Amino acid sequence: MRFRVLAPLVLALALLLALYVATTYSAFASRRAEAMRQETEHTAELLRRATIDNIETLSSLMSAIERDPVLEEAMIRRDREALLARGAPLLQELEARAGITHLYFHAPDRVSFLRVHEPSRFGDTISRFTLLEAERTGKPSVGNEQGPLGTYTLRYVVPWRSGEHLLGYIELGKEFEHVAASLREVPGIDLAILVDKKHVQRELWEQTAKKQRLPPWDALPSIVPVFSTVQALPDELSAMLSRQGLAIDEPTVTIQTDGRVLECTLLPIDDVRALQTAKLLVIRDVTGTATVARVQLVAGCAAFAGVSAGLLAIFHVLLGRIQRALRERSTLLNSAKERLEREIEERIVTQQELEKALSTSAAASQAKTESLAQREEALRELHAAKLDLEQQLQTIERQRITIRELSLPIVDVWDEILALSIVGPVDAARAADMMEGLLRRIVEAQARWIILDVTGLPAIDEEVAARLARVARAVRLLGCACIVTGVSPHIARTFITLGVQLDDIRPLRSLKDGIKHCMFARQAAALRSTPAT
Repeated sequence: MRFRVLAPLVLALALLLALYVATTYSAFASRRAEAMRQETEHTAELLRRATIDNIETLSSLMSAIERDPVLEEAMIRRDREALLARGAPLLQELEARAGITHLYFHAPDRVSFLRVHEPSRFGDTISRFTLLEAERTGKPSVGNEQGPLGTYTLRYVVPWRSGEHLLGYIELGKEFEHVAASLREVPGIDLAILVDKKHVQRELWEQTAKKQRLPPWDALPSIVPVFSTVQALPDELSAMLSRQGLAIDEPTVTIQTDGRVLECTLLPIDDVRALQTAKLLVIRDVTGTATVARVQLVAGCAAFAGVSAGLLAIFHVLLGRIQRALRERSTLLNSAKERLEREIEERIVTQQELEKALSTSAAASQAKTESLAQREEALRELHAAKLDLEQQLQTIERQRITIRELSLPIVDVWDEILALSIVGPVDAARAADMMEGLLRRIVEAQARWIILDVTGLPAIDEEVAARLARVARAVRLLGCACIVTGVSPHIARTFITLGVQLDDIRPLRSLKDGIKHCMFARQAAALRSTPAT
């Protein structure tokens, strides 16, 4: 009896152990694959956000450079020394604050007038795509572009105008490894930029490779690193890149080398010409995660084996006792049989009584079913009412957003002139919306004058006056003059009584006077910027 029971039990436990190992390993592999996919998407998203943030930074810095009167005057006079004297400390500050590595000033015919980062080189015609695009459209052009070393630089080019006169072009550049620097802040990550050799000049690359201790030129047949935080790529990854180049089948692969487990991800580097000539290699060390998975699997197998051994021992003892008990109880079966026959007769009578009770219970159950149906109908009606209420709340929220947008109408009065009519009370939330909307529109429209019409402002207190003053100071920081029109006698007395500083605000009587003032100022600025004939 023991053999007939224990043999199948041992076989079943062995199958369960094999199934546990298989399912656990499959679960670990599935979770690891999902984690790899999520980490790849996260890394790509970090790179995309870093690129967008750097473009916004370049745009903000470019706006300040364009409006620098010293640079503008030097470019009008074509004074390279004055332009360098102003641009050199400016580039040092931009490099320290934002990692900007390139600053160019180009003539209208795309001839390089001054490379601030390399002032000895000038006079050559620039044919980069970003500069050609800015020349063609007359608008700012931005994008990653590859240089002779194979390195990528995020370039931002704008046409530089003084009034209606084109002075030339300003170009800011930030090397791509600085753009991707945010990825290096994640622990356990190394980076490398891999480029197709056909787009790299070997002589220039070798000069840089000695400084950065890059892998040798012949390490890979068709690829060369132009930036790397590791001195040598793993052998298995090098072999894969040697066979497939940058067109590798899987964007993320897992390799084992020197007792470490590495995840290697190749991310595309966006090029303004839509070329796939380089990729960013991200190497993550996941040795700790893999070790934890192996330890968990071994610990689970050991625990299962221990439990199985204890279970077999218990079954062995219990089966022995069962055998002895069976011998003793077999003698009692005959006498029990007679008692069972008598009990069967009694149970028949009991069963008849139960059938009567069941019929009564069925009637009660039917009544309960009908009651439940009525409750379900009521629940459906409540659910429909809830959906209708949610739709009404959504409609109210959309109306609230629309009213909020209409309460801050920013109007383009003329080129470089904006106007905002303030109607109704100005609380903290509306003041914040007003500042955010004004600053964004000033940058978008490149405005130089903003008119705040307070004719519709019912009343003003110290807090509202302080908010208007803060808005004026923020506008002034962007190089835009702030003019307040429609100041009533009551508001004027409130400004004086509260002692609000109006250094950043020019008050005028009406919106018409404000527009006239801006038009005269704009004409005067245009006359000043037009060279004498």
